Amino acid sequence: MTLRLADVLADPDLSLRLADGDPAALQQPVRWCAVTELADPRPFLSGGELVLTTGLSQTCPSAQRDFVSRVASSGVAGLGFGTGLSHARIPPETLDEARARRLPVLEIPYETPFIAVDRFVADRVLEEQYGRFADLLDEHDTLARALLSGQGLGALVTALHQIVGAPAMVLSVYGQVLATAPSRAAWPVEQILFAARHRSPAAIPVCVPVCVEDVVVAYLCCRQPRSSADVLPYAVSLVGLEMARRQAELAGQRRLAGQVLEDLVRGTIGAPEASRRLSPFGIRDEDEHALLVATVEAADLRKRLVTSPPLSGATTALLEDCLIAVLEPGQSAREAARLLEAYLARLGSDVRVGVGGWYAGMTGLRWSYYEAYEAMSRGPGVNDREQMSLSGLLLASDDVPLRDLARDLLRPLCEFDAAHAGSLVATLRAYLDADGSVAAVADRLIVHRNTVRYRVEQIERLTGRSLSRTADRVQLWLAVAAARLDG
Repeated sequence: MTLRLADVLADPDLSLRLADGDPAALQQPVRWCAVTELADPRPFLSGGELVLTTGLSQTCPSAQRDFVSRVASSGVAGLGFGTGLSHARIPPETLDEARARRLPVLEIPYETPFIAVDRFVADRVLEEQYGRFADLLDEHDTLARALLSGQGLGALVTALHQIVGAPAMVLSVYGQVLATAPSRAAWPVEQILFAARHRSPAAIPVCVPVCVEDVVVAYLCCRQPRSSADVLPYAVSLVGLEMARRQAELAGQRRLAGQVLEDLVRGTIGAPEASRRLSPFGIRDEDEHALLVATVEAADLRKRLVTSPPLSGATTALLEDCLIAVLEPGQSAREAARLLEAYLARLGSDVRVGVGGWYAGMTGLRWSYYEAYEAMSRGPGVNDREQMSLSGLLLASDDVPLRDLARDLLRPLCEFDAAHAGSLVATLRAYLDADGSVAAVADRLIVHRNTVRYRVEQIERLTGRSLSRTADRVQLWLAVAAARLDG
């Protein structure tokens, strides 16, 4: 129980008397005692003290008024004035200034030593702190038991709400309300996220970041706590443990699902085996599914992808440096792709998301993956699938070493460009895009047509391929397309 000025006044052994002050002011909490005879004790006061003085330095009315003004400005709980030593009674100027400052004044009789008042306050404050420490241990135990009950963040936040007497919430950095208590509580999610990200004043009194491996993953939010606010740091640590557990579980699931999908895409397992291994993830052979394939430029890419948040209603997996999402039947692929894009934008730059079509069966999953992968390769942002061509399938498949063949075919051109600051690769790309129109290439590259013809001759000589032959042109087109995929 908090020690208040009224408790000090009421102790019969101290024999104190209220010399002046509003009775309501006696409810001020007393944090400690400060004995002083300085004319200006402000450097040694921090607020909440009961200041004890005999007025030794207060020898004139102005000094008495100044002393009261100074201690009152420090936010002290009250003034205890010892009589019978420097002053037979409390000076009227002291009482007048205290009344003007709404500062309670207690008269301490000559028979009551200051050390008795100091000991009384110290014993009660220490008793209060010990009691609060015991209560805090009980509250820590309550929160830990709630988390270990198997009900996760929901039980933890409910227990925290009951302890602090105010609504509480765990909010992910992506704006998902992971748990809230009471359930009917409304939260200004966008305002909270904006304030947290820009370190501006929050829309609610308490918004504490929760970190896992020094990365902020969520915020513990609480409206004005009515009690036990010092339990919040422990609650934050428990939320961090639960978030780390969730990340580890999600990472394991993504690696397992990713291995099955990789085997399916590579053709190393058949449809029956893939169906059996994907069924624990809710992917059934008879349902239609669509795939999203996404990537982002970021440091520690695989680590960041494996711990990025789950998509509601989708099975997510990690395949090489891409995050794969297998959407459930009826889910909006476009909406899920936009959400995934927003998630990954927090991890780095150049976010690419490809959207595949809806197909049934394991073969359908594989086809949707190829469509999504080809769409992703077209550039940043969300790209919808296009009708899958044979060339697109070749480019998307790792079963065909197309990228290696492309590098070998284009190496002479790349080496020439590097040695002579040339533009043979750019010219070849423009020539193929323009369907062999020399005039269109010249306009695009802003060069003379004869320059384009000369470069085409160089390309044919260095590669050993003729751009007038269909078979050679197809090879060069595939090589350029594969090079674009590799950036």
